[in-house]
Amino acid sequence: METATRAQVRVRAGDRCEYCRIHQRQYVLTFHVEHIVARQHGGSDDVANLALACHSCNRYKGPNLAGLDPDTGHLTRLFHPRTDAWTTHFALQAGRILGRTPVGRATVQVLNMNQPERVRTRLALEPELFGG
Repeated sequence: METATRAQVRVRAGDRCEYCRIHQRQYVLTFHVEHIVARQHGGSDDVANLALACHSCNRYKGPNLAGLDPDTGHLTRLFHPRTDAWTTHFALQAGRILGRTPVGRATVQVLNMNQPERVRTRLALEPELFGG
């Protein structure tokens, strides 16, 4: 992937993970430019299929396109940063990311967004943004 493409994705995301919203300055590891739809599923390197993701979100998402909604048990697509509005699918409460919709709930579960250490990080580093 070209350096200019990576820079474009980073600027568009405002240096925040497009899944959990933590800022790059809070992480030692450089965020990944990840494929929303993995190449193995036919995804391209086009900027419309790329998102900025922190190490944790990228690791848990992997090539997944869907997960089980923990409330219904139904297979549900994951959040798509290019076509979905974050606030439609997620809410913040005391450092926890809550799924408002089946898409949000499945994404929170698959990306393991509320692992205790991730909640503590949100509260400690950005309390004004994450409800601390």
